[in-house]
Amino acid sequence: MEINQRVLEIYNGVVKQIMQLWGKRKDRKVFTYTAVGLVLVILGIILNVSINASLQAYEVQLDGKVLAVVRSEEDFTEAVEAVKKEIQTLYDYEFAVPENIEIVETKAKNEALTDTNTMIHNIKGQLDMKVRATAIMVDGEKIAFVKDETTANAILEEMKKLYISEENEYNDIGFSEKVALEEVAVAINEITGKDEAFQLITKGSNEEKIHEVASGESAWAIARKYDLRVEDIEAANPGINPERLQIGQQVSLVVPKPYITVKTKEYVELVETIPFETEYEETDALYKGDKKITVQGTEGEREIKVYLIKENGILADRQILEEKILSEPKTRVIAEGTKPRPATVATGTFINPTRGRLTSGFGTRWGRRHEGIDIANSTGTSITAADAGQVSFAAYNGSYGNLVIINHENGYQTYYAHASRILVKKGDRVFKGQEIAKVGSTGNSTGPHLHFEVRKNGTPINPLQFVRY
Repeated sequence: MEINQRVLEIYNGVVKQIMQLWGKRKDRKVFTYTAVGLVLVILGIILNVSINASLQAYEVQLDGKVLAVVRSEEDFTEAVEAVKKEIQTLYDYEFAVPENIEIVETKAKNEALTDTNTMIHNIKGQLDMKVRATAIMVDGEKIAFVKDETTANAILEEMKKLYISEENEYNDIGFSEKVALEEVAVAINEITGKDEAFQLITKGSNEEKIHEVASGESAWAIARKYDLRVEDIEAANPGINPERLQIGQQVSLVVPKPYITVKTKEYVELVETIPFETEYEETDALYKGDKKITVQGTEGEREIKVYLIKENGILADRQILEEKILSEPKTRVIAEGTKPRPATVATGTFINPTRGRLTSGFGTRWGRRHEGIDIANSTGTSITAADAGQVSFAAYNGSYGNLVIINHENGYQTYYAHASRILVKKGDRVFKGQEIAKVGSTGNSTGPHLHFEVRKNGTPINPLQFVRY
């Protein structure tokens, strides 16, 4: 339309010139030459305009790279639609066209134009095959990419179901973090399936370190080896008793830390106990450091209406709406001793009984129960009383070899076995830190070491609750 208009304007102008010359009629010969010349000019201009029109084209660019040279933008759009259809058929995903594509006017002959197959190839190669997906955002960070918003919402609903019960009525079920969904364009290999994304979000990690329990290892020793707490190992291994680990047992060292925290709010009415308070009174009838309950405390009861706020099923807070006291608590009274303590009276705490290296822990060992810990050192190394008390045994005792037993007169007894020499006798009162024997290898022993036991009311308990090696 623009070309025809331009030609018409030129034509009208030339005709006007010819008519002016014809009206003068002074020189018919000049008129003839002039008219012919003007007609040639018209033909040249028309030819030039037509050629220029035939070269009109567009460059489709992405980040400075030419994807195609087309006669019209519709040619490129058709190629994009072909790619979209292919991706939808093969992967069931919607192909995402970048927003930074530029269309630039240019000139090009027909042979310089990009054919449809080449355009499709260029689109696939230079656009990295990005497809539309839904990102699950947690506090502004993209945690996982899934197929679509429906899949993302299904994952979030499954997370909520982990921590709610059909028997309870909830005022609110949501998340502690800011959770949002955002449509994005990503490579196909970045998109995860529903189950994989669910595991990632709920576990917080794709990796899990496994430790195989070795002979004599305790939960405490494993925790110290990996710079963890025993509580961390317990949290990562629900159902496992850390005091009864078996040789070869596999222990997870990953503590689950979900990316998303399910927060619930439920209304309940319940009766709960009211804890009693504790008062302390000084008395010279007890040694310093000793305590005795003189009045037993009694818990009270109250009836409450409350909102329970839980995070991942664990009570995080509560909002009491109403309360009614059913019974008042009774204060407990504890007497604290002020009388100076003799050096040979137990303090209630233990110190390390010798220097050395821990070679065997408490628990099952070689299919049998090991009721203490072994601390290796050279023969003759000093063994001292872990706390003050009275020697109740000091002699040779079968597999124990030379054995010293101290009664600490507070429910605790300590055993010191395999000694090369015994330096005390039965009935002696010893103070905390007093030398009582020497390290040896008597009895059932494979080398010089101290076998150390702690018993409470006759029952062996793990010494590593009281001493550290």
